[in-house]
Amino acid sequence: MAGSPRDFIAFDLETTGLLAAVDRVVEIGAVRFSADGTERGRFEQLVNPERPMAPAAQAIHGISDADLAAAPTAREVLPAFLEFLGAPGAAVLLAHNAWFDAGFLGRELSRAGHERSGDAVVDTLALARRKRADLRNHRLDTLARAFGLDPDGPHRALADGLRVKGLWLALGGPDELPERLVAYPLFHKARAVDSPVGWDLLAEAVALGRRVRMKYEGGTQGAEPREVTPRAFVQRGGVTFLRALCHLDMMEKSFRLDRVVWYEIVESKSR
Repeated sequence: MAGSPRDFIAFDLETTGLLAAVDRVVEIGAVRFSADGTERGRFEQLVNPERPMAPAAQAIHGISDADLAAAPTAREVLPAFLEFLGAPGAAVLLAHNAWFDAGFLGRELSRAGHERSGDAVVDTLALARRKRADLRNHRLDTLARAFGLDPDGPHRALADGLRVKGLWLALGGPDELPERLVAYPLFHKARAVDSPVGWDLLAEAVALGRRVRMKYEGGTQGAEPREVTPRAFVQRGGVTFLRALCHLDMMEKSFRLDRVVWYEIVESKSR
């Protein structure tokens, strides 16, 4: 990416929940800037999700149903946001835990009938994990505190987008080679699959929404047991993953089944 003349666009989405398949975007915030940090524009818009806000989500971002009652829907907002982004590939898109934002934006675009290919969202979370392995975790608020990026400001879309911009610059992102960065296409979709043979208790946890304690090898949080709430089995590139909400850092993640050493349903028979 070194020497690229393109702009960068750091963006963030606030949502009604954690699952792109069922939850909706309620706010979009983005900032366009050059490699030296010069700001070139901002985008900020509330979005009516056409469904009630989950109390847990409102507790995070503070956006209520009343705040959204008069807001335009995603179908109305997205054309303006796409205009802000410009042609696919014209700017490098950035987000923290980009898998989440790329998934939600892709789903909203699909619902609204917009075709958009050629864009991928670069993940500042993966970059931070590689460059600041000394930190206890790599949540955006932790990194904002480490780099002095308005850590006590509001948890809203534009404010978080500005923190992503500051983080990208602080980590030397503009000088990174593209092949060393993790990025997710906007229409990155995993194919849901039936539960694999031999994982019956885990399939039960998916079906009933039961919490699971498991030991997982190869993760960024180490090999200590963690608790997750499984959502679904999915398959990408011939590999089966468990999609789950990880309670260790409150993010939805994908876990390769072949790296699950053991697991047990909490307060139930262990496997």
